[in-house]
Amino acid sequence: MGGVKKRNKKSRKNAKKVAWRLFLSIILGLPVVFLAAGYIIDYFRGPAKSMAPLFESSVHVMHVFGDSTVAAGDSLMTPRPYGIDWPEGITKNEPNGRFCNGYTVADLLAKHLNIPIPQSYNSLDKKKVKLEGTGINFASAGCGLLQDTRPFAKFQCYPILDQVHQMLYGPKKWDAKARFDEAVYVISVGGNDLMFSLNGKDPTVFARQLGSEMGNLLKTLYEQVGGRTYFVNNVGPLGCIPNNRERSGLEKKCNQELNVAAVEYNRVLDEVLLNFSRISDDSTVVVVADSHKLFSLLLESPTMFGFSNATAPCCGVWVDSKGMFECNGTSPLCSKSERDGYIFFDGAHTTASANQKFLELCVDKTICSVVGKQLSI
Repeated sequence: MGGVKKRNKKSRKNAKKVAWRLFLSIILGLPVVFLAAGYIIDYFRGPAKSMAPLFESSVHVMHVFGDSTVAAGDSLMTPRPYGIDWPEGITKNEPNGRFCNGYTVADLLAKHLNIPIPQSYNSLDKKKVKLEGTGINFASAGCGLLQDTRPFAKFQCYPILDQVHQMLYGPKKWDAKARFDEAVYVISVGGNDLMFSLNGKDPTVFARQLGSEMGNLLKTLYEQVGGRTYFVNNVGPLGCIPNNRERSGLEKKCNQELNVAAVEYNRVLDEVLLNFSRISDDSTVVVVADSHKLFSLLLESPTMFGFSNATAPCCGVWVDSKGMFECNGTSPLCSKSERDGYIFFDGAHTTASANQKFLELCVDKTICSVVGKQLSI
């Protein structure tokens, strides 16, 4: 009788391993060669369910941490034309709190997994924020991993530590409703730290400092919240965003100092995620999205991916006193028919079409992979 139980247990274990191998081979195996003339992506004609096995059936909600790349509640900083192509039924001429013309990467990932788009914790009306049937987006524009990171001294935003505190010490009613261990945790942060806090520091030393903060974030979510599923975005080639190109002068070249710092941080991030994967239990899944690889590809060969403009913002006029493109209701704006051809919506943030390309190439396995021990199963 004992032998039968052991065999059944072993069979179930082997079946689980086979299913996991099958999932990896279909969804997140990283191909060696992925560029070809006439590259066409055609994965989203039907219901997008191919990524669901990554988070298994127990994942019902998404919680988001990070900066303006995934923020959803900074309405005062995102007047129209931000959100101009937002398709979620907004009837009034009002912003949707995103630094984009439509969906962010976090929004698209939620839709792809067929789970609710998370509400913003920092929305104008916090009384409406509940954990009933949806997750929470704690992301805050302008801040980062470090407490002191922000565009200027008095800028109001919430760094990662504050965002975690919002989750840990939010409304008491969350205790019974939040199944935090059944959520996917999306983390997209680090770019602001490199742009606003590097300030001539040794990029290798600074990257380690940021890596330490990321490790603390993962440890807190794992130990205190119970998080077991993570989707972590690395940092793109920051020196090539329109704001930084414009600052370089007439030649409009990328800021190579920032680009080098981003590469160094991403290297450290890989180490942090690998270590976290190794010390966490077998139920933990960590996916890394290589945003740097994606945008390097898009900037190098934009037309191959359907883009006609890889350097200028769709919205904005350059303001010398601010050192940035300013996008608001009176700013020049590319037409609706042109927007899908732009990689950047404003001087620092991508368009909804670029974000869609991010998701497509993630599902297509070009830029997303599972970290650590899961790959060797």
